[in-house]
Amino acid sequence: MISIKRFSILLAFCSLSLLIVSCSDSTTGPDDSSTTKLDSKQKPGNSAELFLQDDQYTSLQVEIDYMPGHEPTQDGIDSLKTFLVQRLNKQNISFRSPTQIDSRNQSSYTAADIRSIEENERDHYTESDGSTLQVYFLVVDAKYNDGDDGGSNVLGIAYWNTSVAFFGETIEEVSSGIGAPPEEKIEGTVFRHEFGHNMGLTGNGTPHPSGQSNHQNGDAHCSVDGCLMEPAVETGNFFTNTFDGDIPNLDPLCIEDLQANGGK
Repeated sequence: MISIKRFSILLAFCSLSLLIVSCSDSTTGPDDSSTTKLDSKQKPGNSAELFLQDDQYTSLQVEIDYMPGHEPTQDGIDSLKTFLVQRLNKQNISFRSPTQIDSRNQSSYTAADIRSIEENERDHYTESDGSTLQVYFLVVDAKYNDGDDGGSNVLGIAYWNTSVAFFGETIEEVSSGIGAPPEEKIEGTVFRHEFGHNMGLTGNGTPHPSGQSNHQNGDAHCSVDGCLMEPAVETGNFFTNTFDGDIPNLDPLCIEDLQANGGK
């Protein structure tokens, strides 16, 4: 028969062991709940300063997921990197190797569908006390559905403050046929355009420094002809009717906006 004294010692030992195990489990592992993360479900442009400046995040890293048959071209990715290096004050800008994810077997995707896919597939988030801004880049295998007839012609969207998505089926259609622009040119153009929204253009978190909005059309796009941030640039119509083979540049007022908010 165990004495009361021995039972008390055994109980104390077991309690101490349980406490050690519990403490160890709560402070280790990749899903540490004590890590504070940047809110990644804000509207595009809300984190413009974090993109443009290096006060808080000195590096930017892009995670790329794509559905089967729609891996972005290396030339398209390189074109985007050139643009980001040119406009962001970051010591380092890098892209993770593209990862293939399962198709959802849909004929089109709404913005809500895209957000749901990110919640299931995104692996890397920005730590508030870290030095790297994490960005999510998704290519799906169908068209965009915005509830309107024009949605099926859209090539890309910026849907959260560190998230962009592209519609592989539409990109493929626009790049096919005699005389069509090559896929990498379409990608380079649309990739830059959508990242421009998350960099705050135009009126998306980066107001014109003089208070003038004469180059903003009121719909988060630029009203200057030939600017990268023109609304038509994110649609197939631009590449069938207007595109001359060269990726459009930002107009001087858009560049002025970026520079005033901490970019280059």
